[in-house]
Amino acid sequence: MQVLYIILTALIFIILIRLLFRKVLDLPAYSGKLLTDNSSVDNLMPEGKFWEIIHETKKSSNRRYQIQCQLLTEHLNNLSGEEIIQFDRTFSFLMAKSYSYKLWEPAYALNGGCSDDCFEYFRSWLIGQGKNTFYWTTKYPRVLFLVGVKELIENYEGIAYCAYEAYQYKTGQDLPERQDIQYSDGGEVFKEGEAFLRYPELALLAW
Repeated sequence: MQVLYIILTALIFIILIRLLFRKVLDLPAYSGKLLTDNSSVDNLMPEGKFWEIIHETKKSSNRRYQIQCQLLTEHLNNLSGEEIIQFDRTFSFLMAKSYSYKLWEPAYALNGGCSDDCFEYFRSWLIGQGKNTFYWTTKYPRVLFLVGVKELIENYEGIAYCAYEAYQYKTGQDLPERQDIQYSDGGEVFKEGEAFLRYPELALLAW
């Protein structure tokens, strides 16, 4: 009986910690190497400014992702066309550099499966959560247990279109294509059936 009590107490504590990080708290400030450091890709928005915009819109949205997407588009509307391009290029660079099977596997466990499109949209959502969440999660994917949420694909994807919509509104033209930002191979492919065993805590969140 005492063992059961301890287990239930631990589960309740874990659930409360997760709720706090989902709704109130943030992960510790990330001060490590940035993905854009020493990059040869030009015309990027400095990550400091990029993450400041993401943080401001997330805070103003009260952590409601769809509202954040709307606010981000409105914020970008107030920038120059060149700044919107730079924001989009930094976003695309972060998307490319975060493409890895190391991150895809826990996303697969969290969502009960994760297609190519789902993983693209998942990383868009992850960027929208801010610098600390993005970097800590890409380095230590189990952090997703604290911050992750199973979503419909269409609910993950919003931020990917904000710069496109803002630039079209600002200039009446489409964003220039980004031919110089390339994806890597993503590393070693994971076995889908093993993802749930490797990340059982995330698999539990999927159901």
